[in-house]
Amino acid sequence: MERKKPTLKTVAAKLGVSTATVSNAFNRPSQLSTALRASILEACDQLGYTGPSITARSLRTGKTGIIGVLLADKLAYNFTDPVATTFLSGVSTMLDEAHVNMLLLPSDGANYQNTQVETIPDSFIVYGKPVDIKVINVLLKQHKPIITVDFSLPDIASVHVDNQQASYDIANHAIHTADDNVLILGLRLEPSTSLGLANLDNLFTRDVSISRCRFEGYQQALADNGITLSPDNVWQIHDLDDATLKTMLRGALTAPKKVDVLLCMSDKIALAAIEVAHEIGLTLPNNIRIVGFDGIPSSAKAGLTTVQQPMFDKGQVAAKIALGLQPYESVQLETTLIIRTSS
Repeated sequence: MERKKPTLKTVAAKLGVSTATVSNAFNRPSQLSTALRASILEACDQLGYTGPSITARSLRTGKTGIIGVLLADKLAYNFTDPVATTFLSGVSTMLDEAHVNMLLLPSDGANYQNTQVETIPDSFIVYGKPVDIKVINVLLKQHKPIITVDFSLPDIASVHVDNQQASYDIANHAIHTADDNVLILGLRLEPSTSLGLANLDNLFTRDVSISRCRFEGYQQALADNGITLSPDNVWQIHDLDDATLKTMLRGALTAPKKVDVLLCMSDKIALAAIEVAHEIGLTLPNNIRIVGFDGIPSSAKAGLTTVQQPMFDKGQVAAKIALGLQPYESVQLETTLIIRTSS
């Protein structure tokens, strides 16, 4: 005969405490002494009781205790990219403190069809603009709080940095004269997923693209230094494996017209460029000046000049807003220009 599964009520009766006390041991540990909570959890384990039903609790409170994080890139990328992992660490630290769970969601809307997974979270953090913006409409239909990170939507709280000013500052530092040949290596700048030369007539709008904001910062710095930017000197490089990235960089750095300054929209691109520069016999900053953006840990060892952005703090702030621990309003965090030997 199958053993009957214990319930909150039967467990509380057996332990001689209220159902609220047992529930608090699982969901609100701060309401109990450490010793009492430990004894209740040990007894529940012996009885085979794993805690109050999440389904029942969500029906009763309207909350699931889950925050959804929608990722612009593929799930696998976010476990290897140092910028993304630092951001997610910031989010998870806050959720751990609040005893709330995190649900990672890919931005491919096709993955949601007929699953209704978007109905589960209490609120959403959208990390980066999704390739298919329609997925945002799926979330909006849930009428739950949404926090965007690194892009903006009307009437939606966002967490970001001033990408345009930070890019202006680092470009202005790297450029020495009006004769400098400057090459911009961007992230995704336009709707097309093609690699190589960017179509400057079809760029993303600045409110939905950090790449556009960084590009405009570079543009202004070039103009202020008397440099006319050639369309042939703006590339978009994204979603590349290391080997393909280095192949493209080798082509750029061995072109007939010598590159004096390489403005890279990410440290990942810049670090690969430094490796290629060394491989073909260029010295930094004498033969070429290379700068990045993000401030990932490996940038220091390579001597990379970069913009340090507070990714961990960005994650924490987004989580606080999602949890209702700070006002539902946009927050701009500060960046720091870190000058090293690459420039």
